[in-house]
Amino acid sequence: MSLLPKNEPKTRDITPKNFFIWGGSMSGKTYLARSFPEPIIINTDGNAKKVDTPSVEVYTFEDFIKIMGEIETGNHTFKTVIIDLVDDIKTMLQTYVCKKYGVENEADVPYGKAFADVKNTWQKLMVRLAQLPYNVIFVSHVIEIQENNTTIEKPSLEQKFYNMSMGRCDLSIKCRKVGTNYLRLCDAKRDNYNEDDIKDKQILEIMKSITGVFTPKQNVMKKIEGGN
Repeated sequence: MSLLPKNEPKTRDITPKNFFIWGGSMSGKTYLARSFPEPIIINTDGNAKKVDTPSVEVYTFEDFIKIMGEIETGNHTFKTVIIDLVDDIKTMLQTYVCKKYGVENEADVPYGKAFADVKNTWQKLMVRLAQLPYNVIFVSHVIEIQENNTTIEKPSLEQKFYNMSMGRCDLSIKCRKVGTNYLRLCDAKRDNYNEDDIKDKQILEIMKSITGVFTPKQNVMKKIEGGN
């Protein structure tokens, strides 16, 4: 049997499946993540106890990898994997690598071997997560930084790890609470989505609640007319 596809057009499906959700405490991050189909929360901060969504708590990187192994078997009915918080998984990985080398800090290992080990393991983990046949949601907090005398909010996951995570994500969503209102803003996306592109109706309804996800129809027409 040939491993190559048939030489014919295939049905296009750009429905997002990997998401990065970030924001301040009590801004609706976990609430949004829980609205995805058949979710399980891999929780690191104990907050999953406060909701009725199925969850498992992890305290070490070894625990996390074991849970990943069970998820990959497919012997379950979950359709969405929520990693809450992804920042803590990164910290657990660093602790795991330091333990492996018998040091307290990555910098204590000569020639940057520990730093490289953490980076390579994280990259492989992102590939592994992206290959899951489920929705994968990373949840992160927010930090404020100063740039050109302006305060800017960014995900609290360290930049290089955030970049590696976003390399596998389809949407980045910032959650914010203003008064009694919960706001959801798409701050990065892989494609210029239109509602007709989304094959999963439940995902479509969730995406409709996020500002900036869909390309306005007039912009689509301009793009077509311009030929670019």
